[in-house]
Amino acid sequence: MSSSKPLVAVVSGPGPALDLMPKDLPVEIMMVDGEDLGAQAAKLSQAQGLLWIPTAGAPSSAPSDVLNRLWPMLSKVSWVHSFAAGVDGLKPFIDKSLKPAAEEGRVSLTNGRGAFSSSLAEYSLAAMLHFNKQLKRCEANRAGRVWDNFVMDVMEDKTVGLVGYGSIGQSCGRAAKGAFGCRVLALRRNAGDSSEGPADEIFGFDDRLEFFKQCDYVICSLPSTPLTQQFVGEAELGAMKSSAVLISIGRGATIDEVALEAALRGKKIHGAALDVFATEPLPVESGLWDCENLLLTAHNADYTADYFELGWKVWMENLDKFLQGKPLATPVDLNAGY
Repeated sequence: MSSSKPLVAVVSGPGPALDLMPKDLPVEIMMVDGEDLGAQAAKLSQAQGLLWIPTAGAPSSAPSDVLNRLWPMLSKVSWVHSFAAGVDGLKPFIDKSLKPAAEEGRVSLTNGRGAFSSSLAEYSLAAMLHFNKQLKRCEANRAGRVWDNFVMDVMEDKTVGLVGYGSIGQSCGRAAKGAFGCRVLALRRNAGDSSEGPADEIFGFDDRLEFFKQCDYVICSLPSTPLTQQFVGEAELGAMKSSAVLISIGRGATIDEVALEAALRGKKIHGAALDVFATEPLPVESGLWDCENLLLTAHNADYTADYFELGWKVWMENLDKFLQGKPLATPVDLNAGY
C-alpha cells in the first residue's frame, strides 16, 4: 500500500548523516540511487521535496551531475534543500535546472544556514587567541624547557572585522564582543545601519581598504559566488596592519592564496588561520604548508559531535514550514548564490 504522506527524495552517499535522520517523520523518505534513475522514475514523479546531503570526498561536480539527470523526473518537486550551508557545489544544477523552474514560480531552494554558525564562531575565537596569546611560542618554550616570561597581549578593545555579515559573521561578531569586549566592524556589499546585529560600524565594498586598515582580526565567512572570487587579495592584505591576523572560515575561493602566502612569508601580516581552501584537500605541494605563521585546519572547524543533528534541525524547521505552506526558514537567492 502506498503511503499517504508527502514524498521527499534524498540524494546522498553513505555516511553518518543518514544514520541520524530523525524518526517518525511526517513525510515518506525515498533514497535515490543515482546509478539507476530510470527504475525509480515512476515514484520520483510523485516527490514533492528533494534533499541533497553532500558526501565527503566526492568531486565537486558530482552532485550537480546526478541532480541534473534527476530533475526532469521530479515534476512535482517545489522545495529543494541543501544540507550544507554553502551551495557553490550545486551551481551547475542551480543554473541549469533550478533557475528556470524558479522563474516559473515552481521551486524554492533552502540551505543549512545557521546550523554551524556557533561552532565557527568558537573556532574564530580560538584562532584569535592562538595568535594573541602566542600559544605556538608557549608550546615551543615548553618543549625547549625555556622559562620565557614574556608580556601577554589582551583581546579587549581589539577591532574584529567581519567580511560577510550573514549568520556566520554575525555569530562571530557577537562572540568576540561578548567574550572579549572587541570593537566589531562589518563589510558587506552596501554600507548600512549598524543598529541591528553586533557590528559597531558597517562598511560597503567601496570602502573595503579602509575596513581592512582598521582591523586587528579579519574573519572572512563569504560564500563562493562569482562576485567573491579571491575577494581578499593583494590590495586587501596590503592594507592590513603588520600585526593583523586573517581568519578564513567561509569558502577558500574567496582568498587569493598566492597573495596570502606572500604576505605570510614576508611578514606583511602577523598570521592567518585557514579552515577552507581553493582546492580541498590542500595539495601537499602547496607552499601554505610551510608558512610558520599559519594555523591550518582541514575544513573541520564546524565538524563537531553534533554536526548532523544541527543540520537535521534546520531541515526539520524548513520541512515544517513547507508542509504548512509558510515561508521557508532559510531561503537561498539563486542569483546571489547564498
